[in-house]
Amino acid sequence: MKKKTTNRNFGYMNIDKIKFIEGNKDNCLCDYVQSISNRLPIYNIFNPSFYLSDDVKVVSFRAIEENDPNEEFSSYLSVDSDELSIYNISKDWKSKLWAPSLIDPKVFKMKDGIYVTFNTGYSPVYNDIFIMKVFPNLEYPKRVIYRNRKRQERNWAFFSEGGDVFALYWLNPLKILKLKEVTDKQWVMEDYYKGDRVKNMPNDITLGTQLEKVDDKYCFAGHRKSICNGKKIYFGKFGFFDFNNKNVSFDDGWLSHSLRSLFGEYANYNTNLFSCTYFSGIQNFEEHLTLGYGINDIDLGFSKINHD
Repeated sequence: MKKKTTNRNFGYMNIDKIKFIEGNKDNCLCDYVQSISNRLPIYNIFNPSFYLSDDVKVVSFRAIEENDPNEEFSSYLSVDSDELSIYNISKDWKSKLWAPSLIDPKVFKMKDGIYVTFNTGYSPVYNDIFIMKVFPNLEYPKRVIYRNRKRQERNWAFFSEGGDVFALYWLNPLKILKLKEVTDKQWVMEDYYKGDRVKNMPNDITLGTQLEKVDDKYCFAGHRKSICNGKKIYFGKFGFFDFNNKNVSFDDGWLSHSLRSLFGEYANYNTNLFSCTYFSGIQNFEEHLTLGYGINDIDLGFSKINHD
């Protein structure tokens, strides 16, 4: 990756520590997602997540529907197998789930199929996380229940090991949940493992992407939130999760789309946001990993990351 430098700091982040990844574009994935979005009356497409194979291609993202006077973000899901099906998660499921909104769709693979998880966003009381199997069959969304949860929960990373289902809940200290019970409408999770806080490792990184297995570890991208001019700015961080040895480690440096994107946008739908590269998708291909991300909540990008 080519690294650009300047003397400017963004929030508490020294720009010399940031790796800019716009030059490593995954053109094939960009073209495919563009072909999906061209079928819809939408604009402002961002935060893509995906799983592509010979059997099925699943993509999720957020966007604004044309002619929406409120310019509200909707969550979309595309499942391309024997035929292409496109769903507006927000419209199709919001009323059925009694949810004020459905945001942050993330696609991931487990042993029995392809899933998407999403949540209801901020709530003054408690918000909800849902999980929905989408391939080989589309199933009804299930609410994820965990009795020791915080009032506001957003992004857990779900994965399967040895016939069981787990969720990476927190990074430092490491906390893992295990699926205890499945009903028609719920996934009930319980505590499985909690480690000690690790010194000299960031403790303010939150999960962004789901997990992707590479050799004997899982890869993911997380985020750190900083403050610049009184507004939020998000940077990415590439990480590794070793389930067998119960530890998390991080790559050196931070990730961002480009130097230009760090300065934000003139038109901003989130008035509390200065700028962000929000990592929402990850998949391991033969010679590289591809990361999918949103740029300042108005655009998307796909970048290749070398395995080494």
